Amino acid sequence: CPYYCHYSDPPDESRIQEYGGGVIMTKREERQATMGQIMHQRFHEPWTLAQKPFKVIENVYFVGNTWVSVYLIDTPEGLILIDCAYEENLYLLIDSIRGLGFDPKDIRHLLISHGHFDHCGAARQLQEMSNCEIWINEKDAYFFTERRDLIAFEDRVPEFRIDHYYDSDQSICFGGMTIWPVPCPGHTPGTTSFFFEVEHEGRKLTVAMHGGLGTNTLSKEDLLTNGWPLSFQQGYLDMLRQMKRRSVDVLIPSHAGHAKTYPFFDIAAQDDGTGNGFIRPNAWREMLEIKEQEMLALLEREAERK
Repeated sequence: CPYYCHYSDPPDESRIQEYGGGVIMTKREERQATMGQIMHQRFHEPWTLAQKPFKVIENVYFVGNTWVSVYLIDTPEGLILIDCAYEENLYLLIDSIRGLGFDPKDIRHLLISHGHFDHCGAARQLQEMSNCEIWINEKDAYFFTERRDLIAFEDRVPEFRIDHYYDSDQSICFGGMTIWPVPCPGHTPGTTSFFFEVEHEGRKLTVAMHGGLGTNTLSKEDLLTNGWPLSFQQGYLDMLRQMKRRSVDVLIPSHAGHAKTYPFFDIAAQDDGTGNGFIRPNAWREMLEIKEQEMLALLEREAERK
């Protein structure tokens, strides 16, 4: 999905406009052109997406931008980063980490949610800076070898060393933190979500980030282009329904725009320092329900075109 990565509406593939010489543009192609313009801004004017970093709750901090999230977890043994955004955003990421009083050289682990450029594009630079160990789901590992085109904007993602693959039967334990990687295939084959607990005002809270909810890779055309089975469509729905059964107290979205009933940045602006505003047990389920309806609408459109 090189041009409309994480665009909320899946494209309608019907023909819409004809130009001189008989060249026909589909809605998908028009959307690609529009997203090309948006991505030009994200790459060449990254400061327009700057977001002041903030504490979410306890030792969990937001250090991403207004489009794509990056989370920092502080531990006595060093820092854990969940995702790292893209190369052009690196200077903002570094400024955000330092602005909170941390040193990027103290990053010990980088957990990548999936293999798209906006979640892993700055991995090489962070690894060179900190020698952090990089984790990813093995099912997305081939993005970085034989199918670099699946990264999207792959020419902007320098190669990096992958140190570990997630094991869904084993937690990642570091610095007193226990993080459970949970496979959530659909957006990519190896999309991985993260669940962990924090101690807050005398009780344990579950914090979670879903690794990738975009339905923009799940049209029949995109699945065929990517070489993925059409069963991914039903698999995505099954995954959402399974994830909805999980109890989550604090949602940390991978893209704030995915959590339409959870005004993430407004909550941060109004936070009194306790993080209590982020405790919204319904936010996780509501986000997934919206994505479920989005996927069902995509399937309905495709059925109507048969």
